[in-house]
Amino acid sequence: MQVLAKVYTSLSLANSGYIAGSGDGIVTVAGKPASRKIWLLDAKTMTVEQVTTSLSNGHYMFLGLDPAKKYLVMVRDYKKEYEPFVWDDVTAADDLTIDEQMALQASWQT
Repeated sequence: MQVLAKVYTSLSLANSGYIAGSGDGIVTVAGKPASRKIWLLDAKTMTVEQVTTSLSNGHYMFLGLDPAKKYLVMVRDYKKEYEPFVWDDVTAADDLTIDEQMALQASWQT
């Protein structure tokens, strides 16, 4: 089941891990927060797990991830002014409940 909002998120998540763009992990272009498409790949198989777009303030979040797996997060510049940026061997955090993850994500909307 999908919830229609600014972000599509499954209500029944198989895993409670997440990767979030906050602090130094937000998407930036030329040192300023930016909205860009972000791909999440399984670091072992290189299959695409999820795709999202960061908010204009650079924040993003991938939900429902397995904390035991490693991921590759890739951001590309659609204007092709900059090379893609990649974070490799990223482990999903599991320090927040799903409700806390959703609240964090909602706090970035304002």
